[in-house]
Amino acid sequence: MIPYKQLSLVDIFQDCQDKFNNDKPVFLSLLENYINIDDLIPLSFTNHFDNYYRLCLYFIGKWS
Repeated sequence: MIPYKQLSLVDIFQDCQDKFNNDKPVFLSLLENYINIDDLIPLSFTNHFDNYYRLCLYFIGKWS
């Protein structure tokens, strides 16, 4: 019979911290596969950032 173990947030955090400290490529691939960054950043922020960035590029192009 397989013994059951309840995972706690502390266990999960410790595992993530160990991966981050010891094997960064694996940690980053886990983040890339399981966390959608677009869900964390509001669309309004993305639109504002894109408009600001385009405006900056426009003025840099005019001054070059």
